[in-house]
Amino acid sequence: MPSPLTIIYPYYYQPYMLAYQLSVMEDYPQDLSILIVDDGSPVPAAPIIIEHASAALLRHLRLYRVLGDIPWNREEARNLGAHEAQTAWIIQMDIDHVLPAACVPTLLDFMPDPARWYRFPRYRRGQADSTRNKDALPRDCVYGKIHPHIDSYLVRKATYWDAGGYNEDFSGVLGGGSEFLERLGQTARASLLPDTIFLEVVTSHVVADASDTHCSRDTAPGKTLWRGLQAQGRVAPKPTSWLRLPWKQVL
Repeated sequence: MPSPLTIIYPYYYQPYMLAYQLSVMEDYPQDLSILIVDDGSPVPAAPIIIEHASAALLRHLRLYRVLGDIPWNREEARNLGAHEAQTAWIIQMDIDHVLPAACVPTLLDFMPDPARWYRFPRYRRGQADSTRNKDALPRDCVYGKIHPHIDSYLVRKATYWDAGGYNEDFSGVLGGGSEFLERLGQTARASLLPDTIFLEVVTSHVVADASDTHCSRDTAPGKTLWRGLQAQGRVAPKPTSWLRLPWKQVL
């Protein structure tokens, strides 16, 4: 990478998945900055991090908390992470997606094109649960390659904001990723990272709360909002306000 890199994770009510992530992060080098955004979770992230993270990990990890609990407020969580990241390149990542430590040196050596953003090759770790029935793998397969994830990617921070960031009108409903990525696709070209730099999505057969079961998974409200934005033009207008709920740095 031409500069240090920040990886951003939104967290909501998945304490065991967060502990699992922290165990993987222990092997990350200190030039990979980690930024976790607690999205107002009823089970806060701070005690989990304090219990499980070593002093060495805490030196390159920061935690922020949104001061309000709106289920599916990942748009603000991702925008907050991108706002506070202090590096030129960022990775937006769902909490159930794991960057294996063995991939990190290759990632940090990778020289991305500033005019592009990058998706990750992806593998599923664990048998399919209710959120992974869509995978083109047998349900009982414990490890296999699946399609890249819509919302886990490498991008320049400047490009992220040139595209307008996530639309926080989607806060409170499942959705919002497709709308942002359409705007991002008008700002920079998408590419796939090399096979040696990949993610693993963990299922509930590996970590009990890997999949978010505390928020409604009804996609209809988000699709209705998305269709309304699409009706305004070929590409939806960029948002005009961000970070609508107050927030603070915790660690």
